Amino acid sequence: MTTAAAAVTTLAFVLGLPAAWCHGYRTQRQVAERRAAARAERAARPADERASLEDGVVAVALAAACCERWWTSAGAEHDGPCTSRWATSVACCPECAVEPGTPCHQNGQPLDHAHDRRIQEAKETTA
Repeated sequence: MTTAAAAVTTLAFVLGLPAAWCHGYRTQRQVAERRAAARAERAARPADERASLEDGVVAVALAAACCERWWTSAGAEHDGPCTSRWATSVACCPECAVEPGTPCHQNGQPLDHAHDRRIQEAKETTA
C-alpha cells in the first residue's frame, strides 16, 4: 500500500469515526422518552391480545358468511333468502323463463325469492 493510499484510509477512518458515533449516539433523555413511550403503548394494549385477535378473525369470518344458518351449520345449510340469491345467480328459472342474474317474477312483479323449480335447477346444475 502506498503512503498516499494509507493517508486516505487513515483520514477516512478518522473522519468516519465521529460521524458513526454521532449517528448511533442518543442522549439519556431520548432513551428515557423512548422507554416511556414503549411503556405507554404496552399499557394501552388489551390485557389478552390473543383474545382480541381471535375476535377480529371471527368478525371477518362472520362478515363473509352469507347467512346465519350457514354459519351455525358450518356451511351445510342456508336460509331461504340466501338460497334464493344463490339460485338466482347461477340458474335459469323454468317457471319465469329468465336468465341467471334476473330475479323471478309473478304477474310482471319481481319476487323477493326464487321459485322452487329454479332452486332445484340450480342444485342440479352445480351437482
